[in-house]
Amino acid sequence: DMGQNAPYLCIAKRVTGHRVYSNTVVTAGSLHSHVRFTNSARLCYGKRKNRRCPDMKTVIMNFSGVYPEEDFYKQESYEMMDLTRAEGVNCYCTGEAEQEIKGKMETYGPYGIHFLDSGNYHYVSKLWMEMIDTPFSLLLFDNHTDMQESAFFGLLSCGSWVREALLSNPMLKSVCIAGPKEADLKRDIPADRVTWISGEELGEGSMEKFYEFLEKETWPLYISVDKDILCREDAATNWDQGEVKLDCLTDWIEEAAAARKCIGADICGENPPEGGFCENRELHINSQTNKRLQQVMAKVLVNFTNNSNSYQND
Repeated sequence: DMGQNAPYLCIAKRVTGHRVYSNTVVTAGSLHSHVRFTNSARLCYGKRKNRRCPDMKTVIMNFSGVYPEEDFYKQESYEMMDLTRAEGVNCYCTGEAEQEIKGKMETYGPYGIHFLDSGNYHYVSKLWMEMIDTPFSLLLFDNHTDMQESAFFGLLSCGSWVREALLSNPMLKSVCIAGPKEADLKRDIPADRVTWISGEELGEGSMEKFYEFLEKETWPLYISVDKDILCREDAATNWDQGEVKLDCLTDWIEEAAAARKCIGADICGENPPEGGFCENRELHINSQTNKRLQQVMAKVLVNFTNNSNSYQND
């Protein structure tokens, strides 16, 4: 039993000496031997009508009304997608709602940073990934598997979207899920094309499977983060949370991007307002974490935009 205060061992990237997390000392020295740095060939996307070229603009999908109360994005280039009046979208997504959401997304490509609101809307990751026209892998950081069988008339849901993406998206070649409890992973995860690292393994600093996933393939990554993987000091969500420190999560994202190109990323895990009220403390925590994640995602994605000037084939 790792307990509530279990230390999370973090990767010391591009530094020498030691880094200290939760009173645990981690030597950086030999960790780089696990990561293969690649210079992937330029990636281009098939022609899509009115698709915008990558410009690092952040797309904020406002379902619950929480984002206007946060300020992490207001000094950056961003576009707010108003979905507050959409029906049939909370946790489950009806066919009509899916078409409405896709209609608002159609002028954007999968490249860039997408904020998806609370974990109730994490299924939107599947819709962004459907725009990717080249083989790729999904790297998911989440306290839940999101791979359950659809439980409500086969509707797309926040708890089933990864399974459905594996079954329906021919470009999605493999998935790595880091964070859920081992018992949940053993219950939900199929053996084929899925690598998993449990929350218990993260707590012990056991990242061998993470490095193996990064090294065994060369497909670019789409990265998805649900902030419910984080400890309560770093995030306030409406789902049960893990114990990962934000510093650890950002290190893992940077390690992944050092090994492979990253096409795009999304972030969810807001705490929706109840009765129109948001607690200031929670807003501050989430806004600070969103800002940090936005910065690290922009850094890892800029390498892709420097090598991919268009979504059109040559």
